[in-house]
Amino acid sequence: MIFLLVLITWGVQSTHPIEFLKVDINWEIDKNFPVTQQALEQHISPLITETYQLNLHEIKHELERHPWVANAKVKRLFWNFIKIKISTQQISMRWKNKNCQNDVKTQICQGYISTKGELFTPNKMIKSDAIIAISAHNKNITKALFDNYQTYQAIIKPMIIASILKTNIDTLFIKPHIKVILGYQKQQKRLKNFVKVYKKLTKSIAHEKLNRAIFDMRYAKGFSLKF
Repeated sequence: MIFLLVLITWGVQSTHPIEFLKVDINWEIDKNFPVTQQALEQHISPLITETYQLNLHEIKHELERHPWVANAKVKRLFWNFIKIKISTQQISMRWKNKNCQNDVKTQICQGYISTKGELFTPNKMIKSDAIIAISAHNKNITKALFDNYQTYQAIIKPMIIASILKTNIDTLFIKPHIKVILGYQKQQKRLKNFVKVYKKLTKSIAHEKLNRAIFDMRYAKGFSLKF
């Protein structure tokens, strides 16, 4: 059996040596992937040589360096025939760099936060209706911002957060046009207080006016309200 396989391999090499050495890839890519298969092929082209001695770990690592790739599974099927399955990043939030107002040229100014709370900044941006998150370009900060957003949205529902700003303090912008300043501590408690006072105020203040107000919840025994 081994002799037969060697003989077949030798026959293929002798008859079509170039075809035998050429790497064949079976791609499986998410339908909504915003990057073409050709672009991915170019991305890993230095690692795809005309030999069956491929380093699958290096190929996987290089593919996952691409901003839009969340996960890459690379499997050898036979000699120089491999299968690559690509999972794309899923957008949870649109991200903007708060420092880009002052220094656009040397800053990464926009990107996305994935459904796993990971910041990724592709060159190619796509249209998204996800909420806007504004912070410094720091993966630890954006992860905290993502976690905070999940908590804040659970507290205020059915109201909806339109955007969230994290500087040295947390500020929420709630649909349609409400601004809530939470500060840098006790944010959850302050947000719960906002929900309570907002419900009370809807009984005495017109919705059109209240829904354009600024609530500053940083006071120890109350809050300030601006229309």
